[in-house]
Amino acid sequence: MKILLLDDQEELLKAISLLLTDLGHAVDTFTDAEVAAGRIEEGEYDFALVDYQMPVHDGIWFMKNARVPRKTKVLLMTAHVSRAVIEEMFKLGARGYLIKPIDQDELNHHLNFHSSDRPLTKE
Repeated sequence: MKILLLDDQEELLKAISLLLTDLGHAVDTFTDAEVAAGRIEEGEYDFALVDYQMPVHDGIWFMKNARVPRKTKVLLMTAHVSRAVIEEMFKLGARGYLIKPIDQDELNHHLNFHSSDRPLTKE
């Protein structure tokens, strides 16, 4: 899979990128939400992992301003767990969330779970 990774912390970007490449995924990393918003519109990503708290534009800004293609699934990444933030991200189209620090098993589980097109509600 091809994954867009957005976080303002360089060390965290490197660590998560390494986890993802170890799992066999192609990863593009971004520290700037505005730049990432421009790139996601190209439609080549299966997933976008988006940090919530960033200094200039946060994850909610990204979700409101990026034209995320239908096929791209967005997962929120946050260390600041807040029901309001998670609900807002879901309203804007996020499919799930990961709580930092993120480990490889948890990351792999979320990618596998969300890569299927299963319905979000019971039928």
